[in-house]
Amino acid sequence: MINLKNSPRLTYCAAWLVAGTYIFCRDIFYAPWQILILEIGSHFAVWAGLGLFAIPLMRRYPLRLHWQPWLFHIVVGAIFTQVDITQAHWILAHTLDAGSNKSLLDIAVSAFKGCFHLSYLTYWGLLGVIQGLDAQKLAQARELQVAEHKTAFVQAQLQSLKTQLQPHFLFNTLHSVSSMMHYDVPTADRMLNRLSELLRISLRETATSIVSLKQEMEFIEAYLEIEKIRFEQRLDVAWAIPDHLQGSSIPPFILQPLVENAIKYGVAPRAAGGSIVIRAYAENDALLLEVEDDAPESTPQKPGFGIGLSNTRSRLETLYGSDQRFELIRAGMGTIARIRLPLFPLVKLAA
Repeated sequence: MINLKNSPRLTYCAAWLVAGTYIFCRDIFYAPWQILILEIGSHFAVWAGLGLFAIPLMRRYPLRLHWQPWLFHIVVGAIFTQVDITQAHWILAHTLDAGSNKSLLDIAVSAFKGCFHLSYLTYWGLLGVIQGLDAQKLAQARELQVAEHKTAFVQAQLQSLKTQLQPHFLFNTLHSVSSMMHYDVPTADRMLNRLSELLRISLRETATSIVSLKQEMEFIEAYLEIEKIRFEQRLDVAWAIPDHLQGSSIPPFILQPLVENAIKYGVAPRAAGGSIVIRAYAENDALLLEVEDDAPESTPQKPGFGIGLSNTRSRLETLYGSDQRFELIRAGMGTIARIRLPLFPLVKLAA
């Protein structure tokens, strides 16, 4: 089957055929069908041919708020119209053998008196269609260009935020290793080994803009292994993420700042340490990610958002707009950092 949408020439010919068919059906009861086919066919066939020359001129000189293009099309439209009706009447007259004794000038004058005004409207109708289609194409091209620029801007912004975030937690981890080197070299060596694993996962996730929740969990587990070495027995971590949500798609490095913030301000200030809970659950069409610490209200809390949490909020706003929410909630004995995202499955995880 021929696809007319992808074939402009066939679409152009089909449009003239439809117009001719409409006129034929309209006048079928007022004249013999043979005469109608000949008359309508000659007019529209000539117009279809002339249109191939008129359309480039219509596109080169579109109507604007200036008198010159209007004057141009008034004159050129009249010329094309007169050529059409004269040629069509000549074909009709000689086919019916009713005008073989008439000169071309006589045929042109007769055609002008009989149907110039209607054919002139055909030219202006064609001009309107061409200009409308071109305006639509131009609008679509501009929308595409704006979308491409917006996408490039968002990607650059996300890359900038990610570039700020990665050195942030790596600096903190290296600082912990450096401190440990002064009094416990074997433990510092273990931390360096865990850091190499953390960097390996980090480099893998840097190459993509979306990861599964399970991949993010692997990264957080590697990060927490380092933190557990640093805090020894003072840090407990619990996971509450159901298996069916682990294939959900999320931005990479989205949980790490929340975990770091909970440890830094909910666990580290307390001599006895503390615990954090990392959970995920679905609510309607949203995925909720939470990191909760158990620090009492008397524990000093940093007001507002630090670098990590500020970057997290900016990334979420850039990626999801109003479809996301990021908030810190004081709940009972602890603080909950909660992220709400659209729930999108990413992959089916292997059993």
